[in-house]
Amino acid sequence: MKRASRATFEYHADRSRELLKVFNEELGFSDNDRVEDVVQRVVNHPSSRFWVSEERAWRIISSMSRRPLSSKCHPLRREMFEEIFRRSMHLCAMRPNWSLKRCVYHVVNHEAPKFYLAVATAHALICQERNRCRVENMLKLRRWLSA
Repeated sequence: MKRASRATFEYHADRSRELLKVFNEELGFSDNDRVEDVVQRVVNHPSSRFWVSEERAWRIISSMSRRPLSSKCHPLRREMFEEIFRRSMHLCAMRPNWSLKRCVYHVVNHEAPKFYLAVATAHALICQERNRCRVENMLKLRRWLSA
C-alpha cells in the first residue's frame, strides 16, 4: 500500500536550527535536569516567529473571521492560530488602511510567545538537527584533513 506523502514545511530547517539553539542555551542553565524537562522549557520559550507559512496562516485566519476553527484542529495549533488571529485583529484595528493579509503576514513574521510544539515532536526535531550538524561537521573535517 502506498504511503501518503507529507507536505513539506518551508521553514523546517530554520525552526530546527532555532530549536537546537534554544535547547543548547537551556541545557547550559540546567543543573542535571532530565532532557524532557529541558525540552519542555524549550517549547515554552519565545520563538523568533510563528512557525507557519504566511500563506497558510492567512487562509486560516481569513476563515476564522467567518467561522470558528474545526474541532479536529490539534490544541497547540488551535492555540497558535487563535494567538495569530488575536494579534492580527488588534493590528488591523490599529492600522485600518492595512489589509487582513498584510496584518497576518506582519504578525507571523514577528516574535511568537512559544514554539507551539508537543514535547515529543520538539525532542525528535532537536535530535534530527543534532545528527545533521554532526554529519555536516564530520564532512567539513574530512575535507579539511584531505586538503
